[in-house]
Amino acid sequence: MMFVDFVNENCLGEVKKSSFKELTTISVGADILYLYIPNSVASLIKAYKFVNDNNLEYIILGNGSNILASDNEYKGIVFSLRDLDYYYKFENDNTIEVSAFYPSNKLAIDLMNNEIGDLSCLVGIPGLLGGAIYNNSGSYKDSISDSLISVDYINTSGEIIRINNKNCAFGYRRSIFKYIKGIIISARFHIRHENTKNIVNLKLKRRMESQPVKSKSMGSVFKNNPLIPSWKIVDALGLRGFQIGGAAVSQKHSNFIINIGNASAKDIISLIELIETRSRLELGISLVREIEVIN
Repeated sequence: MMFVDFVNENCLGEVKKSSFKELTTISVGADILYLYIPNSVASLIKAYKFVNDNNLEYIILGNGSNILASDNEYKGIVFSLRDLDYYYKFENDNTIEVSAFYPSNKLAIDLMNNEIGDLSCLVGIPGLLGGAIYNNSGSYKDSISDSLISVDYINTSGEIIRINNKNCAFGYRRSIFKYIKGIIISARFHIRHENTKNIVNLKLKRRMESQPVKSKSMGSVFKNNPLIPSWKIVDALGLRGFQIGGAAVSQKHSNFIINIGNASAKDIISLIELIETRSRLELGISLVREIEVIN
């Protein structure tokens, strides 16, 4: 494949076979023919420009949360970003720049330990910072967009573009990055110098008590309805704990589907579609997925 030759000839990293089962938090999905692991941001830029210039099929993968890959072999290129170096640094006393490849939960803990606040909304989130920005992730009514100043991303021409907060079209679990092609590489945030240990520990405790953090899952399956949390809808249907094949609605939090054995993507999709159909027919509520499905 010409992409493999391009990567090897220009020393841009590694291309190998892998599987979505190994790369996603739900541990489900078929084989990947071409997993690309860049060795630097500079290499990532060159490789990303190449696939777009040549109209090659590809997807971008961070830590593999909020993702359900199908049971069919993926013949395109998967860009894996989770092994890239990450950092945060001060621009001034009230602003930090953070790499998009920083694990979100680790960032929240590291900032807490250095008495830097407040990105405590990221505590317990399993993905990378870039994915958190992409989804406008958060917890308990706080979102990452609350303190974000700007985002740097690579466009399809291999240029680094800076976009400020107001142009990111942030909303509940959405951003402009869901509608444009690009790879987020860093972001800048307003920060305060304060002790956030109590806030972070409280949020961690609430997650541990209310979510199946030790199980294999994708995170929340459905966005919350404006009038009622999605878990209450699933409970109203009597589906807490319901199982299809190796997939089950979590007993601990019914907006999570967990892999209780050797679940297939078909098992999980069947369970999601059952919940969606019954919610629409029995309650008149159309659920909206928070996860993304890769076919």
